[in-house]
Amino acid sequence: MKKRFYDNYDYEEAYQKQCEKLEEWELEKLMKDGKVACLYRTTTTKSQNIKSGTTLLEAQVYPSFTNKADMPVTKKKRETRPSQSNLNDKNARRYIIRLANINFGKGDIWATFGWNDDCLPDSVERARKDITNFIKRINRRRKKAGLENAKYIYILAFDGYKRPHFHILISGDGIDRDQLEKLWGKCDRPNTRRIMPDDKFLLTGLATYITQNPHGTKRWCPSKNLKKPPEPKRSYSKFKKSQVERMVKNFDTLKKQLEKAYPGYEFLDAEVKYNGINAAFYIYARMVRN
Repeated sequence: MKKRFYDNYDYEEAYQKQCEKLEEWELEKLMKDGKVACLYRTTTTKSQNIKSGTTLLEAQVYPSFTNKADMPVTKKKRETRPSQSNLNDKNARRYIIRLANINFGKGDIWATFGWNDDCLPDSVERARKDITNFIKRINRRRKKAGLENAKYIYILAFDGYKRPHFHILISGDGIDRDQLEKLWGKCDRPNTRRIMPDDKFLLTGLATYITQNPHGTKRWCPSKNLKKPPEPKRSYSKFKKSQVERMVKNFDTLKKQLEKAYPGYEFLDAEVKYNGINAAFYIYARMVRN
């Protein structure tokens, strides 16, 4: 009978304490005291930009337990669908970042638009209708120019804000910034700029910024013609438990092992967390291939 392993839990919730705050002797004690039987599973997600071909790789290494009773109890399971209406959820934010990294690049447009006092929307529905009509005007212009509908992701900041506004990433071909601002026409101080991706992190910084949620729920909406992130690949054999324990103790070892496991990718950064109860570790790393 095939042995079962248990890892359907929210590992980012279960492993929250940063290892960088631990001394080496504390790490040694954690490993020595750990009595929970587990192996390490690796989830790999790749986001390849459709313009440049640059691929940003995310690797998550986390424990998979041989006994169900040892699996941490968390509010959510490992996989949750990103909600299109709520950016309070980390899975939704990470999904948007991947969408942005895949679909947008140099020459596309990032803009922030609001409403003047005389046309402030009184509801989320009214605000969304204004944005939908705006995108329809853009697409009519594009159609006349022989172009396909624009790709976009917009994020509406409404709840908890005295002045609603929205961020939008949108295809930059066939339209300049002045035209875009004129097509919106509902605020005196629009903010538009051409996107300049980072050579290694692509649009991660920009997408992280526009998905920050300090005040309340932010609603987001993608166009239907976006290329979706591929399904992540999972492996029980990429990193052995002994490897992981060496990796969490030494940053150079972590970097070396990751670049060995993913040939052709350059290591960018990583964070290591631990759970003091089961003495197990969680690694989140990013790598890039140009």
